[in-house]
Amino acid sequence: MKIQTSKQKISSTMLISMTDVIFLLIIFLLIASNFTSQTGLPVKLPGSVSASRMTNLTIHIVYRDEQNILLDGKNYDLKGLELALEDLFETNEQVVRLSAEKTTDLQSLINVMDVIRLTGFEKIFVATERTGKAK
Repeated sequence: MKIQTSKQKISSTMLISMTDVIFLLIIFLLIASNFTSQTGLPVKLPGSVSASRMTNLTIHIVYRDEQNILLDGKNYDLKGLELALEDLFETNEQVVRLSAEKTTDLQSLINVMDVIRLTGFEKIFVATERTGKAK
């Protein structure tokens, strides 16, 4: 007696469940959000041959003019900047990075640096772009 066997093709499609897809998207968005930088007013930085990368920056100030100074996404004038920096001051070891247009006059930049120093910050770095090779 012969037993009949049916030869059926069993097709199995491997599908990832919707929860797995959502979980992977959440992981991707969490990782991608860590790589975003602070955005604000676009400035054209002055060039410097000896420019170097800074790490562990705690405070970033963008200077456009005396009435348009950006700190933590908020706009200040010189007096408002002084009050805001007094609130942020914790220790004189904090680093302040100052970005300004390359067309900014020197006296305006010195005025902002004076305000920063008067609030207790000692480490002030002016942001530049590397333009060539250092010797």
